[in-house]
Amino acid sequence: MYNVHSSVISSLIGTVSIILIYIYLYALYRERFMGIWAASWLILLSRYIVFDSGILPWKESILGLTTYQMLIIISVLMFVWGTHIFINKPLNKWWLYGAIGVAIVNAALNILFSSLAHKLLLPIYICCFIGIWVGSIFIHYLKLQGIGRLITGYAYILWSLFNLITPFIIDGSWFLPWAYSIGGILRLVIALGTLMVYFEKTRTDLIKKETQYRLLAENAIDIIYSYQLLPERKIEYVSPSVLTITGYGPEEYYTNNHLILNLIHLDDQSSFNDFITNLPYSIELPLTLRLVRKDKTILWIEQKCVPIYDEKGRLSALQGILRDISLRKKLEQMSSLFDRMNMVGSMAATVAHEIRNPMTTVRGYLQVMGRKHEYQNDKEKFKLMIEEIDRANAIIREYLSLSREKLAILKQCSLNTIIEALFPLIQADATASKVSVNLDISAVPELLLDENEIRQLLLNLVRNSIEAMPAGGNLDIHTFLEDHNVVLSISDQGPGIPSHVLDKLGTPFITTKDTGTGLGLPICYQIAHRHNATIKINTSHEGTTFHVRFSPQLP
Repeated sequence: MYNVHSSVISSLIGTVSIILIYIYLYALYRERFMGIWAASWLILLSRYIVFDSGILPWKESILGLTTYQMLIIISVLMFVWGTHIFINKPLNKWWLYGAIGVAIVNAALNILFSSLAHKLLLPIYICCFIGIWVGSIFIHYLKLQGIGRLITGYAYILWSLFNLITPFIIDGSWFLPWAYSIGGILRLVIALGTLMVYFEKTRTDLIKKETQYRLLAENAIDIIYSYQLLPERKIEYVSPSVLTITGYGPEEYYTNNHLILNLIHLDDQSSFNDFITNLPYSIELPLTLRLVRKDKTILWIEQKCVPIYDEKGRLSALQGILRDISLRKKLEQMSSLFDRMNMVGSMAATVAHEIRNPMTTVRGYLQVMGRKHEYQNDKEKFKLMIEEIDRANAIIREYLSLSREKLAILKQCSLNTIIEALFPLIQADATASKVSVNLDISAVPELLLDENEIRQLLLNLVRNSIEAMPAGGNLDIHTFLEDHNVVLSISDQGPGIPSHVLDKLGTPFITTKDTGTGLGLPICYQIAHRHNATIKINTSHEGTTFHVRFSPQLP
């Protein structure tokens, strides 16, 4: 009897070990299947304590025997439920129907048979079948590497096969103490194996998530970075997209921690220094600044980041995203340009006429007075004043052309025909300035154009190019078809447009010429806008090219 009780205690130790491990894992990771498994083994533990230990004389009682059988069925059913959650599969309702059927059959067996072995045969064998099924899942169906799944799987199978003899020895046998001891050892192995399996599963899930996050970071269009501030400042990680955006690869940033600082545009150094000085408060708003790429072009970036603190509460790192917003900045500049042009147009429509009327009166009186005999000695002065008034009127006339109320009269015509008609005038103007004009026009489809406005656009751009080459040079006029768009390009060999002027180009009264009004290009932009066209400028110290791109229009 002593051996039986000591063997039951050893069996309890194995079961308690499983329960404690499952409860520990559930408390640590909050995995639902761990809680269900722990509850299943608690039910089994209550069976060992109350029934197998001999506290209650259940073998001679119908109620006790039925309770014993139901504890086995409920614990097995809960273990099946938890296993389905573990392998991410829904529980089939037939498991529940099967458990109800087994309970009904057990009630019939309790009445029909007097032998304890026959009464326990069905629930225990069902339990063994479930154990073998669970063991095979651990061995064959878990996509895990490591020995933990094999230990757990084979321990479940051995424990289940070993329990096949339970109905025949539970009523008293010399092997019963050994059975309890061996069962306890196998349950202890199951507990340790389950712990190994879960840690292996956790490790596999972490590797999988790390792979997913790495793929996300390495294929992201934006730059994802981690910048260490303490104990020394250095870049811990930067995504490969940094090569596309800045022209420098990740290894170059790891090698040179000051590289990113050297790329910041000189005009934005103060903004960056303020951002660093006011950390961590400065990260509340995105930081926008310019970088100089490897090819010396300038791009706009926007930074958003989050602070990382160490165990002492110190700001130790920044993790964030850098986004290329050059296109957005360009669109903002274009929008601002159109707003300014609309504002100028509104002013032109309301003010220009009021200015021209008194000037016309002044010009008339100057002409009359200039003919009088007493003013003949000041004839040149009167002539100069009239010329200045005419020049002011010319400026006002151009100013009026910016009016947003003006409508283009569009009709189907050939861009090449307009250019060829103006070419003699362009050539004469260019020859006087020692400029050679090259005309290269390709076959392009007809467009909906306002011929007078296109003539004005062409003459304005050509004159700008000619005036950009005071010492002479080559002027190229070219038309071609690109991506179903008709493109007019005008190239010169001038010194190029300074960067501080290029950003504001198209704004009224912004000019690089000493005698210019700064209204020629705004008029060109307005004309292009009314023709659903865009103007793109490529400039360098070798010259400037204006590309006017006309999108296809339906008549």
